[in-house]
Amino acid sequence: MSTREKIFAAIVTVFFVCLIVWAVRTAPPTPPTIDKDDIDPPTVLEYEGNTIVEEVDGVVVWELSCSKMRIDSVTQLAELDNVVAKFYQHEKDKVWQLTADKGAYDQNGKMIYVQGNVIVKEDTDKQWQLTSDSGVCDPNSKLIHTEGNVVVTNNEGAKLTSQKLDWFGEQEMLVATGEVKIRKDDVRAFGDLAYSNNGFKHFGLMGNAKLQKGVTDDSTDF
Repeated sequence: MSTREKIFAAIVTVFFVCLIVWAVRTAPPTPPTIDKDDIDPPTVLEYEGNTIVEEVDGVVVWELSCSKMRIDSVTQLAELDNVVAKFYQHEKDKVWQLTADKGAYDQNGKMIYVQGNVIVKEDTDKQWQLTSDSGVCDPNSKLIHTEGNVVVTNNEGAKLTSQKLDWFGEQEMLVATGEVKIRKDDVRAFGDLAYSNNGFKHFGLMGNAKLQKGVTDDSTDF
C-alpha cells in the first residue's frame, strides 16, 4: 500500500470514529417507562346541565338544577352556574324557588351556597319575593340565610330592606336583622330586627324600633 493510500485510509477511519462519537452524544435520551398507576386521573368532572333530585318515599321534596356543573370527586363539592332550586310543600300545594348566578352544592353536608342576583320566591301564588347578594340554604329543612342588600317586596306594595334575613320555609316565616327598614302604604318602620309569617302582610319590630305614619314621600329613608 502506497503512502497516499495509507493516509487516505487513516483519514476515513478517523472520520467514521468521529461520526460514531457524534451519533452517540447527540442521540435522544431513552424516555422513562410510564407506569399507569403513577398517573392521577382528573378530580374535577364537568357536566353541561344537570339536576340533583332528593326524594322521600318516592316523593320529590327538592331539586337542584343548573346550566353547568363542575364536581370535585375528592371533596364532593359541585360548582354551579345559573342555579335553580325548587322546594316542594306537597301538603300545602306550594313550591318555593331559589335562583342565583353562581352556586355550590356540598354533597356531603347537602348544603346549597349561592351568590349573585339571589332570588327567593313562591311560585304558587307569587305573594312576595326576596333578593340579596348571597345566601346559604339547607334544602331539607327549607332554611335559607341571605346577606347583602336584602330586599323583600310583596304584591301589596310593601318593602323591607336589611343586612341579613333568614327564611324558614316550613313555618313560612322570615326574620330580618341589621338596619331593618319597612315601607307599607304611608307607614315607615325601623329597627334592629323584624319578623313576619304571613307573606309579609303584617310584621313585628324589635330593638330600637321606630314607627312613622302618614308619610307620603316614597324616598324617605329608602
